[in-house]
Amino acid sequence: MSDIEFFAKMNPKRLTSLDEDFKAWRKEIQDDDKQNALKRAGNLKVEPVELIYERFSQKGVV
Repeated sequence: MSDIEFFAKMNPKRLTSLDEDFKAWRKEIQDDDKQNALKRAGNLKVEPVELIYERFSQKGVV
């Protein structure tokens, strides 16, 4: 038969046209511009950054 070995499950994605790619790219740019305009105007609601502190054991510390 065949000597092909599969190591992981493959999920093929649908190919998109250049026009669809351009529209998605343009929408992303417009969204970024809108966010930047709100940030400059001071109207952007700032999302709090989640901080995580980890305590390390003192076994390896001299």
